[in-house]
Amino acid sequence: MAGAAPTTRRVDKHRAILDAALDVFAQRGYADTNLDEVAEAAGVAKPTIYNHFGDKAGLFAAVVEASSQDANARVADVIAATSTSPDDLRAELETLARSLVHCLQGGAGSATMRLQLVEGARFPELISRVRDGNRERTLDLLAGKLAQLGATGHLRLSDPGRAARQLMALVSDEPLVNSGFGARPVDPAVVDRAVNEGVDTFLAAFGAGPTTDA
Repeated sequence: MAGAAPTTRRVDKHRAILDAALDVFAQRGYADTNLDEVAEAAGVAKPTIYNHFGDKAGLFAAVVEASSQDANARVADVIAATSTSPDDLRAELETLARSLVHCLQGGAGSATMRLQLVEGARFPELISRVRDGNRERTLDLLAGKLAQLGATGHLRLSDPGRAARQLMALVSDEPLVNSGFGARPVDPAVVDRAVNEGVDTFLAAFGAGPTTDA
């Protein structure tokens, strides 16, 4: 056990630096971020940052990659938790939609979105690869869940991928715009309205109930 302590401490420092750097980069932007400030926020010496990440550009790339992986994990958990045989489909979809929107709001979600928006011109390949990869993974997972709901008779779908894209757009567009794409908090009422109206519209198009047969 004693031999594992240095590795554990190294991992803890690595994670602490990533978390602190995400906050600082999101607040200051890449150009104005000072690694002394990151080191202070992480509780490490500045040379430790160089030992782990090489330089500021290397740290930024690692932050974007790590925050992307964290976002993917949160989204995957939310989608996996959605029942494919719900007693109340509308309530289940509203819970799913609200959770997906919350993954993009506040804390790491908002910080990650701000970095992608503000620093896309400085790191076009990195940001484009991470942003597009995140979107595709989210839509693939969501399409799979919607396809399962179709298989259990809750939805009528000819193209689950199309349905996933439309659901995401319906429930997330207004909250994202309202937040300035992560720049400020969103009124919960805005989220509730977007989710409720978005799910209503989605079910009007893809619901298996009798109202969609009219």
